[in-house]
Parts: sequence; structure tokens; C-alpha cells
Amino acid sequence: MAIETISNYDASLSLLMKAGYSLRYEITCGLVLLVLWCMGQLAGIRQKQKGGKSASHLPIARVSEKSSSHKAQAQPRPAAKTGAPPVPTQQIGAIDQINPALLRDPAWLVPQVTLLCRAQVQNALVLYRAAIQAGLKLRDVPANDCRHLFVSLVTSAIRICQMDEAMQLLRDLRERGPGVDVTLFSSVAKLCTSKHLFAECLTVYDFMMEDPNFVLTDKSIWSCLLFCAIEVRAYPRCNQFFDRLKSCGAPSHKDYGNMVRLASLHGDWQLSLNLIKEMRAMGIDVDSVIYNTALATCVGADQVDQARGLLENMERTEGVADVITYNTLMKGYAKAGRMDQCYELFEELKMQNIEASQVTYGILLDGFINENQLERAAQVFSTMTKEGCTMNTVLYTTLIKGFARAGEVDQAMKVYDQMRTERTVPPDLITFSILIKANCDVDRLEEALKLLEAMLNLNLRPDEVVFNNLLAGCARQANVQLGKHLYSDMVASGIRPSNATFSILIRLYHQSKLLEDAIEMLRDEPAKHKVDPEPRLFLQLIQSCIRERQGRRAVEVYEMLANRSVPTASAHSSMITTCVKLNMYDTAAEIMAIAAEKGGRVDGQDANSLLDGAMRKRKTQVAQDVASSMAKLGLAVDPKLVPPAPSAPKPKAPSSAESARPVRYSY
Repeated sequence: MAIETISNYDASLSLLMKAGYSLRYEITCGLVLLVLWCMGQLAGIRQKQKGGKSASHLPIARVSEKSSSHKAQAQPRPAAKTGAPPVPTQQIGAIDQINPALLRDPAWLVPQVTLLCRAQVQNALVLYRAAIQAGLKLRDVPANDCRHLFVSLVTSAIRICQMDEAMQLLRDLRERGPGVDVTLFSSVAKLCTSKHLFAECLTVYDFMMEDPNFVLTDKSIWSCLLFCAIEVRAYPRCNQFFDRLKSCGAPSHKDYGNMVRLASLHGDWQLSLNLIKEMRAMGIDVDSVIYNTALATCVGADQVDQARGLLENMERTEGVADVITYNTLMKGYAKAGRMDQCYELFEELKMQNIEASQVTYGILLDGFINENQLERAAQVFSTMTKEGCTMNTVLYTTLIKGFARAGEVDQAMKVYDQMRTERTVPPDLITFSILIKANCDVDRLEEALKLLEAMLNLNLRPDEVVFNNLLAGCARQANVQLGKHLYSDMVASGIRPSNATFSILIRLYHQSKLLEDAIEMLRDEPAKHKVDPEPRLFLQLIQSCIRERQGRRAVEVYEMLANRSVPTASAHSSMITTCVKLNMYDTAAEIMAIAAEKGGRVDGQDANSLLDGAMRKRKTQVAQDVASSMAKLGLAVDPKLVPPAPSAPKPKAPSSAESARPVRYSY
């Protein structure tokens, strides 16, 4: 038994040793970490002891932290000598426990606040407020210390974008201290401008202007105020600031640039030209940015000839006129329809050895196309190709638009093929939209569908305009089956139909003689897609029903419209006139009866025209109904058109029993 026990013990010991050997690395790491933890605890204890010994030497008075049995509050410890260097921020302690006498001492307070402003602005502000509450008199603080204190506080508050605190500090300095001097305001203005606090800078300026003794003679600050006023669109103040700036010295190139920018924002081309003249007279260099801004201002004000004169002045200085200059003026000529001058300017650009850009050619193409000069547009396009100009989607699409507008769909498709095969320029959504519409307009629905397929292959998502063009093509061919399929695809793609879409569908159903489907569509689809149907859709469908001589359906649609909103007098005029032309007097009379019931408006001339037609067609009952509706509408009936009064009903023939009954007379 003992031998068996010893054997089991040896087996367990062997198993334990194997497990320890396999975990030897983990055990070693654990022991090392334990030793390091013990060393850290020992070092912490020594540091606390060292800190406890030196705590009594702090120059800040603290409240004693003794046991709860100490009933009396400890008195503040004596302060250090004034004028000593600032104490590190981590040793200040709780601000509300600082000795009030120390807070009132500027020699101690100013260095402390200045030090805190470097990294702990909020604590600096709290320390300043505590000093004010402790009775610090700003008027008694030496001027140099007061200036140093508030420059640190105000600029630090602005750097952390606390303008409310900065403004309150400035008010304190004015109300409690010697006032805000120009030096501090200059620092604030420059800092606000650099931080893009433009509106705040103007607010500080308005605050300074409340002081009648405030005088600003630094033109750099006026320059900052001018820039801030432009940025916040305080345009009425800009001229005032610029005049004050000039009274302090010659404006800089940047100042004139800001004023030219102001003239551009107002479209004041005369001011822009006058500013450039001033710059030349003062010998200030006018760069291409200022010139181009003034040039664009003249073009925007349709003063192309003035812009041309400015260009001539620019050409006298080498290197000032660039491709942007010529493009701006060319755009002005194209806008005015003066394409001959536009092309002359293009030739002049090449003579100046300035390389034309894609924008340059785009202006020429768009201008010639808008003036229906397709041959010249094609010549420009050919020139671009020969000169190896980098072609882009916009240039190709512009030329395609011109051919499509002129009805030359084949030429437009050739440019599209060249775009994809020769130049490998990818068409965009606008390109496909123009081509699809052009093909649908000439009944090439199959080509339009091929374009749609190519568009999807390029991962371009068709929009409402594309689907509307395709639906319009279906309406032209009365292909209602394809139209319904396209509409379903449109909705399935997440594209919300509009009133234009529903108008096209009404035309499609009308062309297909399916007015009942059109009525059902107008009743259900807009509400399904949360679209408020416009009254013109109902009027369009009513006119379609009248033209197909389906008066009952026309009245049904009119009731749908009248239940939503009462039609206008012009709408009634259109419906009644169409009914009279097609001799549908019964339909017109029903429409007038509903209008009278709903309190609608009908023109008296239209009503009398309907009454006259009914009388001439000997439709007595219709005429009487129209006259009754006119009376309800408060319309006067033409005396010549008064219908006969309705005849009394004929008496019934007496029955045999009644005839046998004796007649009694009373005398």
C-alpha cells in the first residue's frame, strides 16, 4: 500500500514538473512584473514623503486640511514676496482658496495670469474674475501692468474663439480701468482678421467708436477693417473704410484689390475702371488678377466696348493679359451675339502666342451654335482636332447640342460615334439626354433605346428627363405597351415622376385611344408618389375627352378637378369654347352647372356664346339650364337670348270613375 502511494506521488510530481517546464516563460514574466510593481510602489511612497516636506514652502496660502475634529478654519499662510517669479500652474491649487490680498496684488497677479494664458486660458479667466471679486481696482494697477494683463487675456480669449469673454474684458477695461487704448485694439483687429472672425472684428470696432477720444491712424488696421467688411458683405462700410485708409497714407496693392473685388460684387464697372486709373497714377503695379476682375465686371454689365478698351491697355504691359483675359472678353462678345468680333479676338490671342484652352474653344462652339452658325462651329471643331487640342466631354456635347437643335440628328450621332471610338471620351448624362431627345423627336425610338442601353453599360443612372423623353417618343408612336414598361422601370429605379411625366402619359393614352386608363392614372398615380397634380393636367385630360367626343368622361374629370380647386375663368373659357366648336352643348351645360354649384367663375361672354349656340341649335332644355346656371353665377343674360319659359306639364286625362262623378258647382 505504501509502495503504491509513493508511486502515485512520484507520478504527480513528474506531471507537475512537466507543466512547470512548459510554462517557464510565463512564470518568469510574472515574477519580473511583480518585482517592477513593488519597486514602483516604493518610489511612489518616497515621492509623497518628499512632496509633503516641500509643501510648506509653497508661496500660495492654502486652507489647512486637518482632521474633522479641528473646528476653527485655518488662517491663510503668509504670502511670498511680491515681484517673485510666477508659480508653476500645477502648484497654484484651488483658485477660490487663494489669499484675497494676494489676488489684489498686481505684482503677483499679472505674472500668474500671463503664465496661465499660455496653456490654461480658462483658468486665467477664472483667476482674473476672482481678483475682481476680491476687490482688485484696475484704475490703481500700473498702466504697463494693466496693458500687459489685458493684452494677454483678450488675445488668449480670441485665440480660443471666446469672443463674448473678450468683449466683456474690453468692457471691464473701459468701465473699471483706464480704457482701451489703440494698441490693444490693433492687436485685437489683426488677430480677429487672421482667425477669420470678420464680423467680430467689426463689432470690436463699433465698440471702440463709442469712445469719442478714439482715433485710429494706422492704415494697416483700416486695411483689416476693409477686408472684414467685404467678407461679411457689409458693403456700405467699405467706401468709408477705404476713404479713412487713404487719409492715413497710400493704399496698398492688396487694398485696391479688395476695392476692385467690391466693384465686381456690385457690378460697378465704372468704379473698377476708376480704381485701375488711380493705381496707375500712383505707380502701383496692376496684376492680371485685378485686370481680369475689372474686365469681368465690364462684361457682366454688358459693357463689352469698355472691356475692349481695358484689354488694349493691358496689352501695352507685357505678360499681363493671359488666356483668362481673352476668354472673358470673348464670352462677352458671344453673349452679345457679336461672333465676328469674338472670332477676331480668338485670332488675336494666337498672334499674342497665348495657347487657347478648352474654355476658349467651348466659347466659340457655344456662340456659333447659339447663333445657328453650324458650319463655323464645325470648322472650329475641325481646327481643334487638327491642332491636337485635348477634347473633353463638354466640347463634344456642345457640338452635339448644336446639331440636335438644328434637327441634324445624323450629324449629332456621327459626333457621338467619333467621341466614343476615335477619342475615347466618355459621354455623360447630358450627352445621352440630348441624343435620346433628338432621336425621339424624329421617331427613332429604337435608336433612343440603344442609347439608353449604352448609357446603362457606362454605369450612368438615367434621370427623370431621360425617361420623360423616352415616354414622349412612345406617345408620338402611340406605343402604350412600351410606355407602360418604361414608366414601371422609372418607378422601380427610384425616380419620382413629376407633373411633366403625368402630362406625357396623358398624351400617350390619348394617342392610344385609352382615355379611361388616363383617368385612372390621374386619379391614382400622383397620390401614390406624393405628387400634387397641377390643374393643367386635369384641363389637358378634359380637352382630350372633349376632342374625342367623350362628354361623360370630360364631366367626370371636371368633377375631379372641381373637388380639388375651382377652375379659373380662363380654364372655363377654354373648355366652353371647345365644346361649342364641337357642338357638345350638353357637356358645356353640365360643366357650367357644376361651376355654379361650386361657386366658380365663368366669363359672361363665354356663357352667352354657349346660350346663343344652344338657341340656334334649338336645344331649348340646354338653353334653359345654361340660363339657370348664369343666374346662379350672377351673370346677365343677353335680352336677345332669353330662352322661353318652361311649359307647364299637360293635365292627366281623367279616369272613367272620375268622369262618372257628377260635377258640383258652387255659387
